[in-house]
Amino acid sequence: MIQRKQTLYILAAIIMTVICLCMQIGSFKAVGLEVAKVYNLWFTDPLGKHHFDTWPLFAVLLPTTAIGTYTIFLYRNRKLQALFCLFNALLIVGWYVCYFVVGQTVGDKSWGSVDFRPSWPAVFPAIACILYLMARHAIIADEKLVRSMDRIR
Repeated sequence: MIQRKQTLYILAAIIMTVICLCMQIGSFKAVGLEVAKVYNLWFTDPLGKHHFDTWPLFAVLLPTTAIGTYTIFLYRNRKLQALFCLFNALLIVGWYVCYFVVGQTVGDKSWGSVDFRPSWPAVFPAIACILYLMARHAIIADEKLVRSMDRIR
């Protein structure tokens, strides 16, 4: 059913990932000056040119939104829905691994010695991960409730 609380958790997680996909997630700074703005798909240098070296971030986060949307409509198959919620949480953990790697490697090879500074929208995938895990917990609780009702009959 669409009105279950886990559906709201999944919908909120999807919204968080879409917001993160659209906003600046960090910047490279050298001696207090901003060298580049980092987005999920590209980063812009001071001249305004787009470089697509951060595409793995986009490639990991975009499927989580698609799988999350598909997961909402799997309310009849709770086991698969719980599995997809766990898979999305693991994808988001993978996004943070890619985020760390991009922060360490992209700036060093492009401008020499720069510091990577994350921005606040980079927290949204962590919130989405927590929401997916909360939805999975609620889905498993629903499955247990349904199984206990079947035993009573």
